[in-house]
Amino acid sequence: MIRTAVVTIMIAASTAAAQFPTAPPPVVREPSNEAEFRVSGFMITGDRALEFANNVSTTTGSIRGADLLLRASGAGISLRVLSGEFGRQPHITSADARVYLLPKEFSIFIGAARRALWSDLNPDAPATFDVGMGGISSTLNIGASGIRTNLTAAYYFPAGPSKERVKDGMEGEASVMYVFPVVPFFVQAGYRTEVFTQVDGTRFTPEIIRGVRFGGGLQLGGR
Repeated sequence: MIRTAVVTIMIAASTAAAQFPTAPPPVVREPSNEAEFRVSGFMITGDRALEFANNVSTTTGSIRGADLLLRASGAGISLRVLSGEFGRQPHITSADARVYLLPKEFSIFIGAARRALWSDLNPDAPATFDVGMGGISSTLNIGASGIRTNLTAAYYFPAGPSKERVKDGMEGEASVMYVFPVVPFFVQAGYRTEVFTQVDGTRFTPEIIRGVRFGGGLQLGGR
């Protein structure tokens, strides 16, 4: 009798185990690589509207530049230089440095920039302008596809020795980047707008640059 009961209990237990299998072991996910290093070159093709003495001149042209980004999970730094020519308008050269705080998904930054306007007639005596800047940036990875989006907005304010000759300015940029899965390279395409206003006494000289941006370079980490 006892043996029959034990056999019955064992059969019932095995049947229940077959009907309710044990849960699979938890999946262990590798931590994401938050740190990243990026160096790239880019070109912006578009137009520039420059107002001088109440006359607005709009000319097409291009800007060539390079930028560098070094970033950890909650902070980072970037450097950028660029130079552009738009017909007979004064040429532009600019360099800036930015410090980022908070994760890349949404971060704030502060920085400083120097702009120079010059022409072929006075290449050794450019007009220079120093500005401070502050803004926000958002970079989002689209799953594991290698695609990421980037949005940046910044405000320029007078700073440095030339602050009396600067009113204000701003920039906005939206782009999409694709990081290749095997080789550590990326390509990028987007659109950029920049507004800057210089001051000469009581006269303001607004300047608007806008165009399509293409670029690419080396990307390590940040996946």
